[in-house]
This record gives sequence, structure tokens and C-alpha cells, in this order.
Amino acid sequence: MRAMILLFAVACSGRAEHAPTGIAHAPTGPSIYDLQIAGLDVDRGHPTLISMFYGSCPAACPALISTIGRTLDQLPGRDVRVLLVSFDPARDTPDRLAVIAAERHLDARWTLTSEREPDARALAAVLGIRYRAVADGQFVHTSAIVALDRDGRPLARMDGLGDPSALVAALAD
Repeated sequence: MRAMILLFAVACSGRAEHAPTGIAHAPTGPSIYDLQIAGLDVDRGHPTLISMFYGSCPAACPALISTIGRTLDQLPGRDVRVLLVSFDPARDTPDRLAVIAAERHLDARWTLTSEREPDARALAAVLGIRYRAVADGQFVHTSAIVALDRDGRPLARMDGLGDPSALVAALAD
């Protein structure tokens, strides 16, 4: 619990959220694995691209998945994994996430999971991702991709859906 509070405090301090976009740096700070959220353990020990999404998103989330796919394409031979965590667990059940993975032709490097609201909020805070439900069942959310080292510490971050070169550079080392 202390690790989760520490990570939450770091994320809420604004440092992670206002970090320069696309800047690769040496891993520093705590690991996301310190949150002790079961769904995060699947890619432990591998460099990982992590982001948050929701499966019924009509535009930003499909584009986010495509951007991550293009990033992986630029890392041939690297054992990079992808972890997409849904902040809509009511609709993004394991069966629904499996359908999304099949429809998007996501291979074994990809893990799609959803987390309970408190765990999703804690992870979002650490990753500097904001989201909120709106009246029509959709979510307003930021789009960010974070590259993690093998120990779950941030290497680089990309805000928006632009050029993933900083993520590629961080994971190619």
C-alpha cells in the first residue's frame, strides 16, 4: 500500500504528466509493479509498451492500438510486449477483450486486460492518463504510451498519437 501511495503521489505531482513528450531517459523512480495489480504482472521481465484504453472507443483507442503496432514494427527482433489496460471493466470483459484482439490481429506479444476502478485509477495516475465517463457511455481520455524497462520503470513517454521514435529509441537500447 505504501508503494501505491508513493507512486500515486509522484504521478499527481505533475512530473509524469507534464514530462516533455518523446524524451527518452534512463529509468528512474518506482516500478509500476509496485502497485501490486495482478493484471500488470503478465509482462514482468520484458520491456513493455503500456497504455490505457476502452474497447468501445470509436476513434482514439483504435488509433492508439495502430500506433503501438507501428512502434512494434520498428523493433524487429526485440522481445517487447504490449499491455493495454481498459478503464471500462463493465464492458471490457475477458471475452470482449479476446474479440478485440482477434479483430485487430494482435499477436502473443499483446495483452489486453481490464482492472477494477480503484486499480485502474491508480495505474492511470502513475501513467499520467486522465479519463472520465460521459453521459453516452463513452469516455473522455488522454492518449499516452509509456515504454517500460524490464523492471516496470518508465523509459520514455509519448503523448498523443504522433511519432513513436522516442519509444523506439528507448526500447532499442
